[in-house]
Amino acid sequence: MKTYLILALTATLIFPTPSQSDTNHFGAGGVFELDLGDSEIPLTPKQEREQKLLEEQLKKQK
Repeated sequence: MKTYLILALTATLIFPTPSQSDTNHFGAGGVFELDLGDSEIPLTPKQEREQKLLEEQLKKQK
């Protein structure tokens, strides 16, 4: 039993497995850029209400 434990520890030290943090899927540069073009992300109902209130306040200030 001790032999297997020593063998397993030795194998782990000699042949370490690479960690997941070592993987880099973006190449040597490491910069990832997403181009959405002219697409717009729709507002939530709450954001729409806030936007309308803001526009109304701006109109009142003029």
